[in-house]
Amino acid sequence: MNTSVSASQPPPTLHGNYVLLRAGGLHLLLPQHEVGALEYLASVPIPADIPGLFRLTDADDMQDRRFIALSPQMKLLASFPQERFVYTTLGDEEHDLLGWCWDEVRILPELEITPQALPAVLRAPQTPVSRFAEHGDEFLFLCSARQLRNYALGLGETSHG
Repeated sequence: MNTSVSASQPPPTLHGNYVLLRAGGLHLLLPQHEVGALEYLASVPIPADIPGLFRLTDADDMQDRRFIALSPQMKLLASFPQERFVYTTLGDEEHDLLGWCWDEVRILPELEITPQALPAVLRAPQTPVSRFAEHGDEFLFLCSARQLRNYALGLGETSHG
């Protein structure tokens, strides 16, 4: 008699320091070490030379920096949302000149979450998000800085991690 039961294992619990990045209805959760320092925008950026990128006009030290504002679908917006007032860099680029703009950036130290697979019906092709977790009354979507950059900028290589 076979008594083995093939029960599916519960998803593993992750523990660490994370950053919640909110852009409208988009709530992304990235490892803290992949998100650069939080900076405030001195003014509302205007469209830059490349569609989807924005620049500041009133800060001489920021002339080379470009800014990105994402839609809830993680696509580049053509017009800059007034409610985006902070930005961070993403990834480990020490001198990155690309600022990712957010409505809210919240550090969640020592967070314990149990991510679950995003249902296939909710996954878009090549999406950088394959898992989500509940935190309080929010659903947070997990991805890496590399996955987010590659997807939003159309660079490919969004393999899930």
